[in-house]
Amino acid sequence: MSKGNLPFSFSKEIHKNDNLRKVFIAVLFSISLTAHSQLFDNPSNVKLVRKCVDYIYNVQSDSAEILIAQVEERLPNHPAVPMLRGLNILWTNIPVVTIDSVFNDFSSQLRETIRLANRLDGGRQEHPEAIFFEMSARGLLAEYYADDGHYMKALSEAGKAYDLVKSGFQLSDEVPDFLMTTGVYNYFREKYPEKYPVYKPLLWFFRGGDIELGLQQLEEATQKAVLTRVEAYVYLAYIYLRYEYKPKKAQKYMWYLTETYPNNLYMKSKLLESLTADDDFKKAPYSIIEELIASDRSYYTMAGKAFQGLYFERVSGDLGKAIVAYKKGIAAGSDITGHGTYYRSLSYLGLGRIYAARGQKKDAIFHLEKAIEISESEAIDAEANAILDDIE
Repeated sequence: MSKGNLPFSFSKEIHKNDNLRKVFIAVLFSISLTAHSQLFDNPSNVKLVRKCVDYIYNVQSDSAEILIAQVEERLPNHPAVPMLRGLNILWTNIPVVTIDSVFNDFSSQLRETIRLANRLDGGRQEHPEAIFFEMSARGLLAEYYADDGHYMKALSEAGKAYDLVKSGFQLSDEVPDFLMTTGVYNYFREKYPEKYPVYKPLLWFFRGGDIELGLQQLEEATQKAVLTRVEAYVYLAYIYLRYEYKPKKAQKYMWYLTETYPNNLYMKSKLLESLTADDDFKKAPYSIIEELIASDRSYYTMAGKAFQGLYFERVSGDLGKAIVAYKKGIAAGSDITGHGTYYRSLSYLGLGRIYAARGQKKDAIFHLEKAIEISESEAIDAEANAILDDIE
């Protein structure tokens, strides 16, 4: 409502009485915030968004788009809409999102999220929903710029997201979705430079994190968050697989995710990864391995063949079939750059292990050294080095 639309006498009275003017402005501002708080404070909208998110994570892209259109009808010009579309693109293509055509669509939705988040509160970065959506969009941009080797772009987005993260530290009681983002920050602010020391000089101006608090916040987010509840599960599983090296802890999250989202091959591949330690692979459903192999995406075929090799080696004891599967796994991923190194290294390790057991020293050394060369897993490095020590 503009001043020109007010009744003349009311407008005149406001200008005469400064206190009344201030009260009127405050009321207008509170009405504005109430109008904008249409997602997290509205149970009906929360229910619709949660249903949409479930379709996204179950890789039912068309069904998700129908629900996103319904969200858009209820929340026109709200950043939740492009964020949901971005997530739909992400989970339809994960983990290979950095292909130009995919990333252009993905990043375009995230840029629109940022634009609408700024519009939500006039760029003041004060409204919780505006903060959350801009922070989330910039965080995803930073993650995938880094994934594609654009480290300066990643750092730029991370720096912009950091100012919003600081606000999020104070808002997790009001908006539980901040539990996931602050949990991720607290954990990776300490753990990432610990694992990759080259980044330490670049992070000195970021507030220190807290590894245990981060894990606790992620756990809490799995119970309370709206948009980020599933992401919290995914991050916890990934942390216990690739950073804490506690695969048994990852298993409970991955069993839940694969049972809840049976169409999601990415989650199924992570479930199998969590079962690779000790004798746990005996619990691996062979039907999941077959699903991965049958995928028309080479990333999942590569993963499926690596796990099939492990199944033949450890469960059925057919080493000949294991060798064939491991080699096919390596070949299936030959056209993929920047992704799938875990599955390739798992196949090289399996071949090295079999050749070492057969006394084929030269072949064993070659494959074990190859596993170490490309590995991103300390567990694979440790096993390969232990076998090499025995050989040499």
